[in-house]
Amino acid sequence: MTTPTLPPETITRSGRTLQVTRAWPVPDEARLAIECQDAGQRIAGHWDHNGAQLQPLGSDSRIPALERLAATGTVVSHRPGKRAVVRRDEEFIKVVRRGRASGILDGVRRAAAFTDFFRTPEVLAQDDSSVTFAELHGASLHDPSLLSAPHWDLAWTEVLSAWAEAASTAGSSSSRQDSRNHTPGTRPSQLRHTAEVEGQVLRRWASLVAPYLDPAERLHRLVDDVATSLGQLPEVPLRPAHRDLHDKQLLWSPQAGPGLLDVDTACVADPALDLGNLRAHARLRRLQGLWGPAEARTVTQAVDVAAARLHVPTRTLAIYERAAELRLGCVYAVRPGYRDVAARLRAGTVSSAER
Repeated sequence: MTTPTLPPETITRSGRTLQVTRAWPVPDEARLAIECQDAGQRIAGHWDHNGAQLQPLGSDSRIPALERLAATGTVVSHRPGKRAVVRRDEEFIKVVRRGRASGILDGVRRAAAFTDFFRTPEVLAQDDSSVTFAELHGASLHDPSLLSAPHWDLAWTEVLSAWAEAASTAGSSSSRQDSRNHTPGTRPSQLRHTAEVEGQVLRRWASLVAPYLDPAERLHRLVDDVATSLGQLPEVPLRPAHRDLHDKQLLWSPQAGPGLLDVDTACVADPALDLGNLRAHARLRRLQGLWGPAEARTVTQAVDVAAARLHVPTRTLAIYERAAELRLGCVYAVRPGYRDVAARLRAGTVSSAER
């Protein structure tokens, strides 16, 4: 069986060179959804053995509201057929399929535990396919160059302290009562992301990227081992969690303190879910060359302090971190420029340069 082709780092369209910024496997199809950068905007399309098929800027037949909104703003993110983000003045508009905007608002309501400790974007407007948020000001904790070294340390200390405060609020009593994402009959605030669900997410990603890896057998063995370890973890009270917590979701300023973005993924989970994801992203940024060793160490040490504060067992944190590493190793496996990084994440080995 022939391995499907992967997109290059750049493609040419009408004489213009576009950078391929992201790619995603399309379930049950031998092609990838892709996002390209063109003069500060994002153009979406697909890639297969015939090359790139790009849509016009702001066009998406499955997200019809995007065209109107893109006409008055800048498309800063676009996953074709799924969602897009349009920036307009000091607003960010999340655009989804018709009827899906209520899911974003449900997530915002589930994130109430975080709003006492973080600044979060204010909802300005909504309809059935879009939600408009006010811009949240502060330096992104994705980019260390925006802060001095002392401020980088202080920012991560404050962010993890705020997260620990939020995670200490009442959540759900047991992780085993229901292994599904959403227990029927419960309120949106009770969306549950158990260890079993995390294992299912990991297996799904492995299944999606397996056709693009040759051979894929080792990946499936690694994923099976980690998913099994997740399923064997002891029961713990589930606590408020972001569910996609990483550096790009975090802002900070000396005056206003921590800010948190994209809270619509909020749920209740083992605290190790968010903490393991942060640790895995610290390693990812080192491998990408975006953070230095001192900057990554600041983050992992702040994570470890928060884990100790919430009595997260070292083994539990390590299993969730490994699960996040493997998942990121799948996500980045089909993205141009980072396939070697993805392979190292999947392998789990740490070089001396990363220590």
